[in-house]
Amino acid sequence: QQGDIDRALTLWNDSLEIKERIGDVKGKAATLNNMAGVIAQQGDIERALTLWNDSLEIEDSIGNVKGKAATLNNMAGVIAQQGDIERALTLWNDSLEIEDSIGNVKGKAATLNNMAGVIAQQGDIDRALTLWNDSLDIKERIGDVQGKAATLANLAYWAGERGDRAEQLTLNLQAAEALGRTRAYSDLLTVLTNLGFTAEVNPTAYFAQAIWLMLRIQPPLSDAISVLNALYQRIEKGDPLEALLGATAFYFCRTRGENHPDIEQLSNASLNMLAGAATEQGTKIETMEALTNWMQAQQLNDPEQFLPKLNTQLETLIGDTWAFDPAPLQEK
Repeated sequence: QQGDIDRALTLWNDSLEIKERIGDVKGKAATLNNMAGVIAQQGDIERALTLWNDSLEIEDSIGNVKGKAATLNNMAGVIAQQGDIERALTLWNDSLEIEDSIGNVKGKAATLNNMAGVIAQQGDIDRALTLWNDSLDIKERIGDVQGKAATLANLAYWAGERGDRAEQLTLNLQAAEALGRTRAYSDLLTVLTNLGFTAEVNPTAYFAQAIWLMLRIQPPLSDAISVLNALYQRIEKGDPLEALLGATAFYFCRTRGENHPDIEQLSNASLNMLAGAATEQGTKIETMEALTNWMQAQQLNDPEQFLPKLNTQLETLIGDTWAFDPAPLQEK
């Protein structure tokens, strides 16, 4: 949740080895479920679904109904993103039945929240709002701060869809503060990005906070490039920040893009940002060699040089508009 995906997956694999060695099948199923969620967020949906199905088989074999409900909930979210809404809703309803039968109110709240998002996208806003408010009531009752923040963020989106910008801003800021407090940085990045796209006053400060956070965590590559490009498009042409954003996008592609299905498209977007920045600074770029030479002259090929400069410019752009407490990450 704090964004260190590589370390998390290493720990989960270590955990799996131990659990297999000692025959802890229930623990193995839980670990597979957790791994699958992160792997899906990184874009490898096929592998994630394989792990979830492995987890389901174990949970069925040992009668772990609570674990099965959690796995069904997580699978449904990804299946919905793939466009199979009917199957996703079936899995969520199966999860809800289990959670009701065993009194798992926290799990029920999470499932209601996830279902509501898909139902809203299908156009049934009233039903979705009912489910979100039911989820919010449960989360407030049990003190689930992070879960409450996720529901607030969803409610914020639909407030914006209804044209209520003031309510949207209020809900998103509440969500950002709560996610920062619980150090749920991956979810916080989503909310900061939403603020950047929707805030009517100083949206660049929210994009800057999102990128500042990305320098310290490992978001999905496509999300990272999208946010970098969003700020790039909103700053003044010729601003030195343009080149730093482009260099960071290209650096992320080189260091995080292995096996990404859209790496060529994302790399081209990064190179276009760099070429545009060079042109604005008076250097016409017509070949990759020319771009490489310009980057070298500007020290944009050395992350130890350009990342600290980017960090400084972002903090200047943010000023005193932080939507969350950055202190726990200041030294990272």
